[in-house]
Amino acid sequence: MADAVAEELVRRAAAGDAAARRRLVEETIDDLWALAMRLVRREDNADEIVQETYARALANLADWTPRGRFEGYLARIATNLVLERWRRERPAVPLDPHLASPAALEPWQRLADEEDDRRRLAAIWEAVQRLAPEPRAALLLYHAQGESCDSIAGILGVPVGTVKSWLHRARNEVRHGAESLLRGRAAVSQSQIGGQP
Repeated sequence: MADAVAEELVRRAAAGDAAARRRLVEETIDDLWALAMRLVRREDNADEIVQETYARALANLADWTPRGRFEGYLARIATNLVLERWRRERPAVPLDPHLASPAALEPWQRLADEEDDRRRLAAIWEAVQRLAPEPRAALLLYHAQGESCDSIAGILGVPVGTVKSWLHRARNEVRHGAESLLRGRAAVSQSQIGGQP
């Protein structure tokens, strides 16, 4: 949505124009839902995040200033809601790769080398799930959503250097965590093959 259009719609919606509110939602819901789904991996959780995001955004339209895109404002609210949920729900919201669409999994499938290597993909997702909330959000926003480091910094409200640091550490933790999980599962499989309980 063009910035000028968004500014006009927000101005009208803040003044109580129901048609402008509907159009804001219609223009942004697909991208917002895709972001929520990539962050929480479950449709029911994504629906809750989208609903709460719009509730907060529409209730505070008068506070929005057009420093950035309206979609970025929504992404910031949604990401903060997910971070709040992750902090509150330790262990984190399950990341189930089988619930996501193939398009949403594409970046992770490349990491897993081949489509049929589901164990590796599951280990990667499990390692991502174990990340602290902020690095996990940065990693998912960067790799699954295609956001730039500058954009992620704006969404998460931190300096760009912090985002880059989180991404570096998160990638290393995911790589080492997935390798460790795969080694542990291979050892279990070997013991089962050998006839041990």
